[in-house]
Amino acid sequence: MLIGVAAYLCSNAVVFMTVLKVLMLMLAGTGVYLLARSYKTAPPLAYVAGFAVTLNGFTMYFDAPSWVTGLLVWALVPYFWVALRRLTQHSANPLPAFLVGYLIVTVGYLQGTFAIGFVLLAVGIDSLIRRRWPEALRVVGVGVALVLVAITVFLPGVLTASVTNRAVSIMGNDGMMSVDLGGLLSSTIATGYPQVASWWWTGPTATAPVVYVAWFLPVLLFVDWRKAMANRSHVRDLTIVMGLALAYVLLPTILGPLRYPVRFMPYLALTLIVLTVVALSRAAIRHPGRKRLVAASLFIVAAVYLSWAQLPPHYLALFAAGAIAIGGLAAIWWLIRRADAVPSAAWTSVAAVVVAGSLVLTAAQHYDTHSSPLSMNNVPADTSIPQGVLAGIDGDVIVVGDPVDYQSDPAAWRETLMANTWYLSPAAVQNRYQLIGFSQYNATMCLQYLGGTCPGLLTTLFETRDATGMQLVDQLSIDNIQILKVSFENEQSATDSGTGTETENETVTWDTPPEGWSLVEDTGLTVVWSRDEPVGPAGGVVWTSEGTSVETLSQTDTSVTMKVLSVASEGGTVALSRLAWPGYSAERATLTAAPVDGFLLGLDIPQSSEGEIVTVTFQPPGWAIELTAWLTAMGGILIWTILVVIGHLRRRSNRTAA
Repeated sequence: MLIGVAAYLCSNAVVFMTVLKVLMLMLAGTGVYLLARSYKTAPPLAYVAGFAVTLNGFTMYFDAPSWVTGLLVWALVPYFWVALRRLTQHSANPLPAFLVGYLIVTVGYLQGTFAIGFVLLAVGIDSLIRRRWPEALRVVGVGVALVLVAITVFLPGVLTASVTNRAVSIMGNDGMMSVDLGGLLSSTIATGYPQVASWWWTGPTATAPVVYVAWFLPVLLFVDWRKAMANRSHVRDLTIVMGLALAYVLLPTILGPLRYPVRFMPYLALTLIVLTVVALSRAAIRHPGRKRLVAASLFIVAAVYLSWAQLPPHYLALFAAGAIAIGGLAAIWWLIRRADAVPSAAWTSVAAVVVAGSLVLTAAQHYDTHSSPLSMNNVPADTSIPQGVLAGIDGDVIVVGDPVDYQSDPAAWRETLMANTWYLSPAAVQNRYQLIGFSQYNATMCLQYLGGTCPGLLTTLFETRDATGMQLVDQLSIDNIQILKVSFENEQSATDSGTGTETENETVTWDTPPEGWSLVEDTGLTVVWSRDEPVGPAGGVVWTSEGTSVETLSQTDTSVTMKVLSVASEGGTVALSRLAWPGYSAERATLTAAPVDGFLLGLDIPQSSEGEIVTVTFQPPGWAIELTAWLTAMGGILIWTILVVIGHLRRRSNRTAA
């Protein structure tokens, strides 16, 4: 919440987001350093882990440039892991682990929640194998508390899913944003483009090194694996999480509500890098032979070959990255080999080589792939610009057209906005981010996930609907329509969206408002129509069946109170200009079996309710369960923490008395 408030108040979005993301990357690096140190890794090598983990390809080209929620939860996961390990090894206080886990879960980004679930499972299994029953119970306690928090966060979405774009529960693989083993085997090549299909590029090959992990992973060949296996119990939880992360990355692309497993690559990178430095620190060979250097070099050669086979014209960047990696591995091999007594004497020099090699490869990587493949929309940095869009427009607004059609023209953002940038505007606009929207409403409005609509919506808005006999624009209590001219340039006549009836065959054009509407603003790229007599705001009663009439007494964002004036003998129906999200309930009336016209909230009012007060209220579906779960989690952790503190004070008092 603090990040959201700060983003709204900051006058320069680019400066704010850059500072925030750099801080998150620093937070992630520090957390990974602490995690590596918790396995007794030598400080220089722990520093290597913290430095290198922030340079993994998916973080650099997806999460850090754009998907900030993914970056945030990923940066916090190492702290949760460290706190949970301390809970099982040093302290009985659950508060640190719970607080970090709470922050991760309440961000609402599923990958972070899965990550801490994997950590809980791994640390719990490790405690059980060690037969440390009290420690295992502590892990279970924190896990149960976080599951209860997760119920509070995610249950409303689960109970709402039936009416959203994610309503279809299917399992399949459409190839989008998935990773194959060839891509993973070439994850040591900083300039390698793996086989990952997406919307941001054409063809099966990515246009950024999205599965790059770290160039120095082949130093595992400089490890004495007999010694490493003898110490495997010390990293059991780490290897379990790595295995689970690998399994997640290789999931089908569609698994119910889960989509696009490549998003878990930063977690796989984290575990691989930490495991590499831990193994090198604890079990490096004193004098690695030349055969091991040859084997490490051949691994890089094979990775270069796989990357070249994926995209042959990209060979120069691949060969350069491979040569730098082999040179860096040779330097590390030489430093370990020349150490006088034990390999640990070379760790500071090895760390310097890894950091230098990583910097050189990152520079080469960004020279080769200078920006994220994600969409670049040139949204203005000055937040006062979106705050002025549609300022002074009262009532609900729908935007007809797709702002993407302006092809990132900076001038367009002084007149219209897209997706969640509408939150900066004072206008009540319906075209916000719609990735998980009300499916029937989105289909009717031709509303796309970034808020754009089809030009044909302008005609659809003024067509009569079968269910109510009203125009769609009236059903939704829309008082203003912003029209993006560019979306009509190649389509002189708007096309029917395929919904409603064809009682009106005339096409509505952007320069000719229908009767009852006026063109109130023409700013060059857009025009705004407004009603001559506003009907908003949305949320109230917009239609009643024959013989039924009501009077609205009060209306808020979450409730409507009305008095029933008359009802037909067989009962009547009332429709409100609200989407029929699960969570609504009514007193002295019942919700209609299906939404009115597919998406409007409807009430069936019995004849016995004539003269009565009907109240419609909204609470998140499952609210009682969610509130109980949250209070139980918070109360349980609070009691547990108090008991631990009291026990600690008693023990200290007893020691003092003795």
